[in-house]
Amino acid sequence: MTRYCANRDGNHAGELNVCAPCARRFREALASIMVDTPALLLIANRQAGTGENDHTGIRGRSAHAPLLLREQAWELYCRAEQLVRLAALQCGCPPAVRRTAGIPELARGILKDDKPLLAAPDARLWWRDVVDMAGKVNRAVDPPQTRVAFGACPFCTNGVVWGEPRAHMGACRSCGAEVNRTYVADRLLDRLAKSDRKGTPKQMSDQCAKAGIRLPASTIRTWIHQKRLTPDTNGHVTLRDIAPLLRRRAD
Repeated sequence: MTRYCANRDGNHAGELNVCAPCARRFREALASIMVDTPALLLIANRQAGTGENDHTGIRGRSAHAPLLLREQAWELYCRAEQLVRLAALQCGCPPAVRRTAGIPELARGILKDDKPLLAAPDARLWWRDVVDMAGKVNRAVDPPQTRVAFGACPFCTNGVVWGEPRAHMGACRSCGAEVNRTYVADRLLDRLAKSDRKGTPKQMSDQCAKAGIRLPASTIRTWIHQKRLTPDTNGHVTLRDIAPLLRRRAD
């Protein structure tokens, strides 16, 4: 009788309850946990911050830290260790019964023979837990780079162009267009230069923010005080008058 992968991807499973690609991904995830958890433990230790004079070791310092650990690095490490230890017990690895055995040693033991996990009736649960844990640990150790909004996309109605802080190019999350950040600013200023919208400095600041341009209301008031902007009798200014000042400030 043909056996199919427990992950329900339609592939043949062979002797295991998962197919060859899933088994390979499982082993890669376990190897990733083995490599990343020492760095995660170091992060937890630094976040604990029990003092420079404490030489009791990383594990002890983190476990007895008086402060909550930011981003739960220590809690994540404990969950990873518990999962890998249970998997090692399932595989019958001798180090699993030693409390001093760390995650790398346990993971190496599992990788020598993971058939008890991948051939078990609950192989799909083991696969999911290990792969999910590998992703969480990797994101904690090597988080994705921060992205900032460059401004409104010039090619679609409600899109916003995002990119790395110092990058020249960004991508719109709505239409997917790749846009140079300078072009974003130029198109926005051209759009503002044709606008007849007017209001108080606070209202104009909000309008600029909606367009993806940060312009504090205090800056607009300073321009009025310096006679660079001329408000009407109600104290309102127009976006059309603000646009040249924004362009000059950018230059």
